[in-house]
Amino acid sequence: MKTSTILYKTLTRALSITRPHDTPATMYFTNWLSERVPAKFQEKTWVDVAGNLHVDARLDGTHKTLFVAHVDTVHKVVAANKFTKTQHMWFADGAPLGADDGAGCAMLMHMLTHKVAGYYVFTQGEECGGIGATHLSKHYPQLLGEFDRAIAFDRRGVDSIITDQAYGTCCSDMFAQHLSDQLNAADDTFMYSPDPSGVYTDTAEFVDVIPECTNISVGYMFEHSDREQLDIAHFQALAKAVLKVKWDMLPTEREPGVYALPMSTGMYDTGWHQTTSGGHWSDELDYTSEIRESIYDAQTGLCVDLLHMIAESVYPEDPDMALPSLDRKKLTDKVLAQALQDLRVYDPDVVLCSLFDQIYKVH
Repeated sequence: MKTSTILYKTLTRALSITRPHDTPATMYFTNWLSERVPAKFQEKTWVDVAGNLHVDARLDGTHKTLFVAHVDTVHKVVAANKFTKTQHMWFADGAPLGADDGAGCAMLMHMLTHKVAGYYVFTQGEECGGIGATHLSKHYPQLLGEFDRAIAFDRRGVDSIITDQAYGTCCSDMFAQHLSDQLNAADDTFMYSPDPSGVYTDTAEFVDVIPECTNISVGYMFEHSDREQLDIAHFQALAKAVLKVKWDMLPTEREPGVYALPMSTGMYDTGWHQTTSGGHWSDELDYTSEIRESIYDAQTGLCVDLLHMIAESVYPEDPDMALPSLDRKKLTDKVLAQALQDLRVYDPDVVLCSLFDQIYKVH
């Protein structure tokens, strides 16, 4: 099957049906994927009791890269899903698009068809807390121990190589930079870079066993909402670039089980601390992550939390007095996207003050 055929056929099939976890739709899509695994790898294709689809495409058996995408979506009911295509963007039409993570599934099928060596898993229940990935970490630690790196294609935007998610550090800066460099070398329009602003995806469940765990931007934005869109031009370019990456030559530096969040940037509290008896979260909240999540909510139209954070930052003694002076209509996509970028560089209160300046109502 030609690359373009499997890439677009998988993506279109994924986006055409809603796939809540543990429904006939996820079972159907998983079977659909399984039936289209290249014949060369069919004998090493199997499904575990959690419903995860495994494909061992390590060729000579020595390759140490695990590729991951999830088959479920955030939809609540199974139904046909509508979407609109343009030359550069595919848009949701009345419900989430499902590029989270239909785009990742399509990317993995594309790589399999091109015989990119590695072990592939299409997981279940990521949107319900990583059910399939948790099953893998609990029941297949020996299998996971065979890998030096775990790569998820399940990240918004067009430029992130995630270094921190859920429990803290998931991959080393050296690994993320080398991967960024290889992708950027493959396409001169790319601007991939290490990004510590990850939230959660399946590879977060593997950090105790696999040294380098990350998540790569595949081009979708505004996921989990009816405004979700996929930058199809970027997605096409990424499909070409991943075939040029020398996955098994990427460095391995991080020690599994070490979760410390970066403390030198001023962007994070210490958050997660490793102890002799395991890990624990400190009582102090990760302020930057809280702001980031509020911005993500605002991108879907839920602005209340972000407005309160802006008001509390500017007028901590009486935030309720400041709220009426904030114009939520000025929290445009452009303003919110810039705020997310600023959080990677500036102190969080500086970002909130900047937002205040931009949305203040002039009476």
